Amino acid sequence: MKPHHIHYDVRFNAPQTHVFELECHIANPANEGQHVSLPAWLPGSYLVRDFARHIVSISASANGKPVTLQKLDKSSWQAAPCKGPLAIRYQVYAYDLSVRTAYLDHTRAYFNGSSLFLQVAGQEHAACSVEIHHPGKAYADWQIATTLPARKTGKHGFSLYEAENYQALIDYPVEIGTLAIAEFKAMGVPHRLVISGSHNADVKAISRDLKTLCEHHIRFFGTAPFQRYDFLLYAAADNQYGGLEHSDSTSLICPRSWLPVKHEKHDKQQYQDFLGLCSHEYFHAWHVKRIRPSAFASPDLSREAYTRLLWVFEGFTAYYDTLALVRCGLMNEQEYLAALSKDINRFLRTPGRQVQALEESSFDAWIKLYKPDENTPNSQISYYLKGSLVALAMDLSLRLKGRSLDEVMHALWQRYSDHGQLVDEGSMQALIKEVCGERLANLFRDCVQGSDDPPLKKLLSSFGIDLAPSATGDADLVRQWLGLQLANDETRIAHVFNGSAAEQAGLAAGDVIVAHDSLKASAKSLKQQLKRGRKTMALHFFRRDELMTAEIQPRDHDLASYALTTSARRKPEQDALRQDWLAAN
Repeated sequence: MKPHHIHYDVRFNAPQTHVFELECHIANPANEGQHVSLPAWLPGSYLVRDFARHIVSISASANGKPVTLQKLDKSSWQAAPCKGPLAIRYQVYAYDLSVRTAYLDHTRAYFNGSSLFLQVAGQEHAACSVEIHHPGKAYADWQIATTLPARKTGKHGFSLYEAENYQALIDYPVEIGTLAIAEFKAMGVPHRLVISGSHNADVKAISRDLKTLCEHHIRFFGTAPFQRYDFLLYAAADNQYGGLEHSDSTSLICPRSWLPVKHEKHDKQQYQDFLGLCSHEYFHAWHVKRIRPSAFASPDLSREAYTRLLWVFEGFTAYYDTLALVRCGLMNEQEYLAALSKDINRFLRTPGRQVQALEESSFDAWIKLYKPDENTPNSQISYYLKGSLVALAMDLSLRLKGRSLDEVMHALWQRYSDHGQLVDEGSMQALIKEVCGERLANLFRDCVQGSDDPPLKKLLSSFGIDLAPSATGDADLVRQWLGLQLANDETRIAHVFNGSAAEQAGLAAGDVIVAHDSLKASAKSLKQQLKRGRKTMALHFFRRDELMTAEIQPRDHDLASYALTTSARRKPEQDALRQDWLAAN
């Protein structure tokens, strides 16, 4: 082992136990005793997750003799002074299907380094190596997919890998199992689509569309910031969805039903949702992994890293992820307007948008966005959702002046590429003014620092697009007339909205409605009763184990339902503006 070199061994000889067996070898431990820790969060997901809680056991030794290892706090340990290399052996329980942690069973192994690899204090910049050991003959067809550089190549990827330092090490997710792999090149750069889980996906068709999408993004920024790229996708059950960006790969999870199957008709909208997820995480390779807030330059992974700029980094990305599908031909204009309509309706149906400012939403991500509760819709707004609509408003505003948000993105990338320049707090308005000559003062004051809605109706009309009311579907009747939301089409109340008939009647989240007007309740029967236009309803419900009754007077809560369409009265100059916006590269 090289001096100042950290080596890890990863074993999982009994995958059915969901336990990774790890060893961390430290060639030159600190003379005063070595401090080690596991991160509390990982870049790209702004929630303290306390990964150390999954450590089952841990011990240390040097030269074959035990070394005292004292736990200091929730995620760190101190080894006693010792002579010679220090070895720390520990077990990590891994049974989380999300893209943020680690998972292990007899069908699949997956991990982010932040869940498994101890950080060695004082040696964070030391080179790291990792050997991933094969679990045995029963798993002869398992292979490894990762962009972690291999020092030597073993069968199916069970090899010795290396990273230049600890921060780099934890930026390479690892997928292990029976994998479907398709390779393609985008603008000459090797890419792979790697799918695990049970599926019948048409891997070639998906990789063909990903190639189109990736080439669009590379052309948009001008250069690819990586030498290779992997899409690591787990095809899951219908309630699983998410993604996490890395510097030259992404981990994704989506319902297998969203993926096209050869010679079978598939749901185009769901497939576009999948492509939008890929687009979002791929865009992050530039915008978040390279261009990023100064607060993320060298984050302390033991504590929160606060920024008011997540609306720029996640919101702008959420704007461009779907717009890119239109610009590269994977979605048509009508489909894009339909998708945008859904976002606008979701935004307008969130009372918290009038309570929480966009900058505040960004800053409070650590304690709010990833910790939703029954009052979340009344008190919060997502910096993804509102951020994307503010980005849309900024782009349209700039385009009416002959400029665009694209220019701002290009300038951000150029400044990072040339000088490694990151984005300082409070600098976006000045940057837009410098690049495009426009201050966008009202948008920043009202919609970023304040809680006003972006003026989308007015802006879109200048592009020949009407934002007009549309009919409300049956799925919204309970929300529209009672002002509450049921959980997953059950009769348990998930949310009661401020100022609603339900709130006035004394209903609360968690209540389970069992009857209305002496009839057994179901989500369907409630909707049918509301269709009849009852002036007063008697609701019987359980709050915890107590049966209660409330009289409720349904009333129209004016639930927002809008649709975007191209105007029949649009002018040629509006068509030109719209086409330039949707076709830009």
